[in-house]
Amino acid sequence: MKSELLVIFVAIGLFSQALIINPVQSFTQSQNASEIVSTKNSEGFTLSYSASNTDRKNPVVFSFAKPIPTNWQLLIQNNLTYSNYNNAKTIIKIQEPYPSEKFIELGMFGGDSARFWAAVNTKDSGYIRIYERDSNGWSRDQPIFVAHANNQGLTITNGKRIIIDRLSINDFVVGSISVYGKDRPEDPSNAIGGKISFSIIFGDPANSPLYYLPLAVSIIMGGIVVTLLVKKKRDA
Repeated sequence: MKSELLVIFVAIGLFSQALIINPVQSFTQSQNASEIVSTKNSEGFTLSYSASNTDRKNPVVFSFAKPIPTNWQLLIQNNLTYSNYNNAKTIIKIQEPYPSEKFIELGMFGGDSARFWAAVNTKDSGYIRIYERDSNGWSRDQPIFVAHANNQGLTITNGKRIIIDRLSINDFVVGSISVYGKDRPEDPSNAIGGKISFSIIFGDPANSPLYYLPLAVSIIMGGIVVTLLVKKKRDA
């Protein structure tokens, strides 16, 4: 028990060094983003519920100023209030820069079902859902955690546990994140309030102590990261 506490305290110290947050203007293709923060090795932004009410051909897109290569950890805090119908959902696509066809997709449904899926699209294999659960699929207890590293592959949690563990996808460079909810423009609204926040940490593993933390500790620290980001945004 003492050793576990020591690891956590050390991890908190490492995260504190990595997250000296100074809000700056960030270049983005989306005018819908707010609470934008940027540091040398992290970026964060928030989208309102209206992003979930756009359709798949006209999503809200946040493009990072520079592509984020290979080693990154993304935290997604979904605080949306969904509409009261069974198919109310939010689709998140983490995309490589154009012209790459590769993306990671998360589907998060509201209502009692809390359906959830994770998918990967590549040029060679096409679109494949690598995880899908029709009920109790995700939780707001902890942020959704999506991470990739050059010798660990892709890892995803659903707010409760790890659902994809070190899946090899032959590298992944983050260029943008897009959000929508409707399959067709005439579909009902998916969300009626709230917001969804994104925080990404990245960098060369050789220069980042975060890379060497156990995944479980990283997830715990992820909650602390979100808390620090929210507090900093409110104080700014």
